[in-house]
Amino acid sequence: MKRIVRKKVKMMLLSVIVIGIVGGLSYFIYGVAQMYKINTWQNAIGKELPNKFKEILPLKRDTKGWFYITGKVGTHKRDFILDTQARSMARIEYLQSLHASHWGTYPRAVKNLYGQQEKYALYTLDNVVIADGLPLYKPLFSGITQTNALYDLLEKDLLGKDILQHFVWKFSLDHDELILFSNSDADMLREEACNYTKIENGLDEGIPLLFESVKESYKYHFDLGYEGYISINKELYEKLKKKYPQKEYLVKRNENLVDTTFMLTNVPIRINDLWIPDCKVTYRPGFDTNLLGVGFIERFNFMLGYQKGNKKIVAKEDLYLQLRRTASKSNDFVYCPSKGFDVEYSEDGAVVSFLEINGEASRKGLKIGDKVLEINHGAVCLSADSIKLGKVTLHINNCNELELKIKRNNKTVYMNI
Repeated sequence: MKRIVRKKVKMMLLSVIVIGIVGGLSYFIYGVAQMYKINTWQNAIGKELPNKFKEILPLKRDTKGWFYITGKVGTHKRDFILDTQARSMARIEYLQSLHASHWGTYPRAVKNLYGQQEKYALYTLDNVVIADGLPLYKPLFSGITQTNALYDLLEKDLLGKDILQHFVWKFSLDHDELILFSNSDADMLREEACNYTKIENGLDEGIPLLFESVKESYKYHFDLGYEGYISINKELYEKLKKKYPQKEYLVKRNENLVDTTFMLTNVPIRINDLWIPDCKVTYRPGFDTNLLGVGFIERFNFMLGYQKGNKKIVAKEDLYLQLRRTASKSNDFVYCPSKGFDVEYSEDGAVVSFLEINGEASRKGLKIGDKVLEINHGAVCLSADSIKLGKVTLHINNCNELELKIKRNNKTVYMNI
């Protein structure tokens, strides 16, 4: 009897194991098949582009320093942020308002920079053109919901690597120009890349940064979607923090999250033959990632050198850099206004979202999360549009003196900075 029971138990365990293996294998095969389908679709996005073209456009940046390009979806004019380290995405209600077609679901959960994981619904858009009539064949966009921390950042739609790779992009900050041309035009690439430093496959494998003071080199992702400078990991931060001046900032990420960013200044680095003596690097606990953001990238003219292979897919992802001949302009990327604070718009109105610890505003008593009712007796509007367009940040940065009317714990406080 005992033998029969043991035999049944073994058979049940074996059945469970077999079912688990079959289920896991089926899920794996489904994921691989779905990724192949997605990659095949993405490789076809540029199939309606001409083999040779060249578009020269004005260089556009928004208030966060991000680069963007204007295009159309049907008859609707759209601005698209450019991001080298993301997939194309948009707020889900924007996609639905443009009559996007539901294509499927990404086969695995994707983790964003804030650690959230979500399986994105994928949508296709018809009649998408960028620049002066360059067509994209039914590009895929991930639909971002309000529960995703990326939602508040997507004031514009985003073109990720899946679309960027169908062009070569030349960002000439010295001339305020963006030049777009075919990623199969090798002759034009050689011509446009003259006097640039080439970093082989730098857009895929990363860029080697040599930190001279510690005699060590680290690989960094070139991320047009990151609004900071150079983000360093904890290991490097521990090595550098005793060598360079440091500032600390409180950053309000959402209603329940305030984190600290540490910035080291005047850090010298080398990228191949390019020497940059006075860089800013930042470290954020919990964000142990090496990234080059737009605050650093703006110091260069640069090219995203995506190139087609023989099978009509992207074979090379080279990066080209050239130090700018002209200094950054006053309206270029600013990490923190001179008074040591900045605001963002929330459901409660304008709130202090960024504060330099021991900066001027902090010393005068301003706190992260304070609701700002007035600045200089209403000299600048504190509406959502005014804040998003950078008018409030510009006013804070340009005024020698600020008189704030704030609300804290249901009490009104007046403060001069």
